[in-house]
Amino acid sequence: MHTSDLTPDILADLRRPRPYPAITLAMPTDPDRPFGDKDRILLRDLVVQARRQLADDPDVPRDARLELRDHVLDPDVVEDAGFPFHPSGALVVHLAAGEPVQVWQLTSPAVEPRVEFATAFLTRYAVAAEQRSHPYLVLVLDQEMCRLHLGSVEELTEVTRYGFPDPPRIPSPEDSLPGPIPHAPPYEGHDERVKQYLRTVDRRLAAALDELPALPLFVVGSEKAVSFFTALTTRRDRIAGVLPLTGMDKDPAPDLARRLAPLLREFRERQVAQAMDDLGAARGAGLYAGGPPEVWTAAADKRIELLVVEESLAVAGRIGGDGRLLEVVPYPEPVTLPDPRQDAHRPADTMDVATDVVEQLVENAVEAGSRVLFVPDGTLEAAGGVAAVLRF
Repeated sequence: MHTSDLTPDILADLRRPRPYPAITLAMPTDPDRPFGDKDRILLRDLVVQARRQLADDPDVPRDARLELRDHVLDPDVVEDAGFPFHPSGALVVHLAAGEPVQVWQLTSPAVEPRVEFATAFLTRYAVAAEQRSHPYLVLVLDQEMCRLHLGSVEELTEVTRYGFPDPPRIPSPEDSLPGPIPHAPPYEGHDERVKQYLRTVDRRLAAALDELPALPLFVVGSEKAVSFFTALTTRRDRIAGVLPLTGMDKDPAPDLARRLAPLLREFRERQVAQAMDDLGAARGAGLYAGGPPEVWTAAADKRIELLVVEESLAVAGRIGGDGRLLEVVPYPEPVTLPDPRQDAHRPADTMDVATDVVEQLVENAVEAGSRVLFVPDGTLEAAGGVAAVLRF
């Protein structure tokens, strides 16, 4: 599964409590050679570490230990579950007794290799990767089929929920005549029937927008269809851009994504400019936090309205016992090569250092209902790569 496959329902399922242990393996991947020899070696090291921890942990029930050891904790099982592999940035594997293995290939800066036993799967990498992918929705209006797509930085995935794809039901007296009728004008009342149908599409779209409240919407279709829809929709405030273009209901998703690329670039430039204006206004109103420690505390207190983070920011630090304080430390040097197994056995003096501070910060903000925006590197240089607009 990939970043674009993450939905609120899937995220909720990943976070639900499970019988101990719910095991999460996280590791970086080679973006040039997806799951080549380097990745396989590192995965096997993590599996060995997990099997040792499984054998030594007295809290693991006997039946779960046997099932995980004999049928689940196996590099070949993980490979089979994740095939085919594509360039990404991180691989996150979720394993639990009685459940199929889940392999997530995430578009994300490289993570530090780790193994975690808990009563729920670790979701912070998936949440941060989704936010980094700048997700959006695309509604394609067409006379033959209306479709909804979930987009990310790299791809479009068609949504098959909420009543989509939805074929128009616009009857015509001429439908009973054999063959096409070239240049035939629309029958009387045709425009009103189109509008009635688009109101149905709008009601179905509303269900998607309610479930995905933070995503911008782009509308694609003929000039007439787009004009009708933008005039009658009850969610006009969610439309981030329109693209007058016909026939995209049948074209491959990559073609539609290419057509949308200029529109998305313009929208993201506006987003960044607006975020910087919001941060400036917040500073003047005393509702600003800047730098990893200050922003971390604000997130822990659920005070963040808008979190702004540079794309490639990586922060390591020690988190205080109450979870509110962050002491930033130098980020550990990666040691994946020439000996990847060192990654799975970190030195003792770094065991209390969290290397996924940004991922934790983003997940905490999302769970508290904050908006999150990743911006180009260097945008927040004066603030150490991260800043926030506070609620109070």
